[in-house]
Amino acid sequence: MQSNQLKEELLAIKNSNYQLPDGMTDEQAVKRVITALGSSDGELRDDLAYTILLKWLLLEKQLLDGRQLNDLLWQAVSEEMLYFKIGESEKDSVFQRTFSSLLIALILVRDNKEHFLSKENYQVTLNRLIGYCKLEKDYRSFVPGKGWAHAPAHISDALDECVRSRFANLDTCTALWKEGFLKLLTNAPNVFDAEEDERIVTPVIAMIELKKVPFSVIHEWLQEIDIDQLESQSERPKVKRITFKQFIRCLYMRLKEKALLEKDEEQQLFTLEHKFNPNFFDV
Repeated sequence: MQSNQLKEELLAIKNSNYQLPDGMTDEQAVKRVITALGSSDGELRDDLAYTILLKWLLLEKQLLDGRQLNDLLWQAVSEEMLYFKIGESEKDSVFQRTFSSLLIALILVRDNKEHFLSKENYQVTLNRLIGYCKLEKDYRSFVPGKGWAHAPAHISDALDECVRSRFANLDTCTALWKEGFLKLLTNAPNVFDAEEDERIVTPVIAMIELKKVPFSVIHEWLQEIDIDQLESQSERPKVKRITFKQFIRCLYMRLKEKALLEKDEEQQLFTLEHKFNPNFFDV
């Protein structure tokens, strides 16, 4: 009953061209909508709650000031949201975690425009996001009857904004790769089936495009991966190898599209693709 009432409230907001409910402050209205982010009802969680937050915090109204957004970010990275029942798999708790990731991304987009976060608060947020990458076990993409969980994709959106931050540098990006993105790729129990590799590669492209990490360092990171060891630890043959092969193909295509590759760098990616391609073991 409570879920139905909340859905009616959010539908009324959508149908009023995203006007705030009468009698509520900006902060009260945002907090009310946030209570729907953990719902197993895909329409309530995604089509209504997240879309409303996107309109209110970013696209149209830019609700909340820097102090309020700091407070909201602290809530979003908490045990009750991003870390809610972390470690569970195949449970509805995943929606609370993954849609908290999207909320964090929205707040970080605002900070990248308005600069309200301190360096210390940025670092705390970064550490919480990296910790999440290590601990998340539920890698389901679209859950029938419940909608998108999509943990690797959603957290990558937040990490992309971390890369774009004025506080991000080579050390920051190294930590993001080695403790964040690498964990998303190596911990995946199955080959990605819903463009998660494209979302993961986006912040890696940003590292190069924004000149925070040279291509040579990205190449070095990929060369360091011991794919044979990863495969030996896997219960499913070739999953890790194919996951990295697909990631490198995404990386190549996106860098090529943006004209960010020199000729010798293209060849280096071809060689790496062969390293992870199960049909090119002897290359």
